[in-house]
Amino acid sequence: MKTFRGILLLCLLCLPLFFAACAQKTREATLLYTTDVHGRIVSGDKAIGMDTIAAVHAATPGSLLVDAGDYLQGNPIVNLSQGKTAIEVMKMAGYFAAAVGNHEFDFGRETLLLRSAEAKAGPNPLHLLSANVLTPEGAPVVEPAAVATVNGLKIGLFGLTTPETAVQTHPRHVDGLTFADPVDTAKAMTAMLRGRGCDLVVALVHLGTLDVTGLKSTDLADRVPGLDIIVDGHSHAVVEYVSPVTGVLVVSSGAHAQNLGKLEIKPPRAAGEKPQTRNTLLQKTDLAGVTPDAKIGQKLAAVLAEQEAILSERIADSPVDLDAERTRIRSRETNFGSLCADALLYVSGADMAVVNGGGIRRSIAKGPVTMGDVVAALPFSDATITKKVTGAQLKEILEFGFRDTPVENGGFPQISGLRVTVAPENPAGRKVVSLTRTDGTPVDMNRTYELAVSDFLAQGGDGYPVLARLPVLKLFPSPDQALLQYLRDKGAEAFTPLDKPRIVLRGLKVSLWSVPERLYARAA
Repeated sequence: MKTFRGILLLCLLCLPLFFAACAQKTREATLLYTTDVHGRIVSGDKAIGMDTIAAVHAATPGSLLVDAGDYLQGNPIVNLSQGKTAIEVMKMAGYFAAAVGNHEFDFGRETLLLRSAEAKAGPNPLHLLSANVLTPEGAPVVEPAAVATVNGLKIGLFGLTTPETAVQTHPRHVDGLTFADPVDTAKAMTAMLRGRGCDLVVALVHLGTLDVTGLKSTDLADRVPGLDIIVDGHSHAVVEYVSPVTGVLVVSSGAHAQNLGKLEIKPPRAAGEKPQTRNTLLQKTDLAGVTPDAKIGQKLAAVLAEQEAILSERIADSPVDLDAERTRIRSRETNFGSLCADALLYVSGADMAVVNGGGIRRSIAKGPVTMGDVVAALPFSDATITKKVTGAQLKEILEFGFRDTPVENGGFPQISGLRVTVAPENPAGRKVVSLTRTDGTPVDMNRTYELAVSDFLAQGGDGYPVLARLPVLKLFPSPDQALLQYLRDKGAEAFTPLDKPRIVLRGLKVSLWSVPERLYARAA
């Protein structure tokens, strides 16, 4: 009898511990996240597919699905609807929140506001978040923050957009807007969400960790101790970083929906502590046994069928692979960069043309070139612009474009009508050591020439200062339409000039065909 009483007493003493453990367990949550999807919503060679992502979310109890920006633009299936299809499918998949990335502005501010309203409408809203993009009156352009409750765990989320957006989208799309300091904004948003009783504060940020000129997400983690988790986009990199200063965790899942991040979270055990987390990246092979969401599959099939007749038109046959691989087209001449510059030269009749490498987003394989290939490779709808420049101004423009060589830079100039020798070892401003016309005639520093560029560059995009100051001379079709016209008119002849080098990188010790080893792995 005494033994029974002892056991009963022990059980009663253990009950509080048991219930506490159960409460802790029920308050756990899983953050499923994507970054830099760029319209890869259909299952592909490596892309998981939004139908599978939706199925994983539905099968993961206590999960919250989020994105760190750049989802409205980048692939024909979303470009042709100016991002509307992306929003529709993300809502069907159950996304709760998504940061506004720089490419969310590519169809214009009014279109972004329309997409934001569509996302928020209905019983299961998708919150497009950015706390640091402000109107002239100082109000956020879109929602700054949202709160979700998962398994009793109150999670506050806010968004941040890279200030680089000011030069990475067309200037008219951000005219009058200001980009508040991300650190100050993050501190204010964190305090606000803590004041609302949030157990966790998660920042969905589009700042990046590689090849960015300003604040990185890792810097943000080091400087905002009140944060718990940062989900980062913009650099197309796979990242897992714990700040040695604050303990804040930064994660990113790469790009193009090739990975689905799965961050399992246990709440802090005591005030002032960080949550316990376990981060996993799920690839397409990991999800082979998952049955995709049927409704989303049907939706995607219907959209693709509707677009097929337009996008399948055969425009030309390329005798070579057209190279737009990110690390190359942003750091050296590529044949696709040259082809696109030739197209601008052709439609404009200018003396020379410059195309920013970052504006060409996808390679095209040897063989048939379809309209879909061209639209996917050149997704931006800017016009082609010509401006009058002196030889001295042209050299200044090119010096700015080559300022980071051999380090990759979205503004790297792909050229037509010119030959240039660049000394990568020289300091910025002294990289261009030889500048001639195609026929070898030196560019006269005092003569005036007609230069063709995209409207993006013409307005100072990628930070080109000289171009922004010069008046517009003439307007022509957008770069994608220019390339379509050039290929239709010239056929096989369009590919002939690509064999002759235009940019010589003098004395470069390491081939730019090789990708330097990095601390982070970049998505393909």
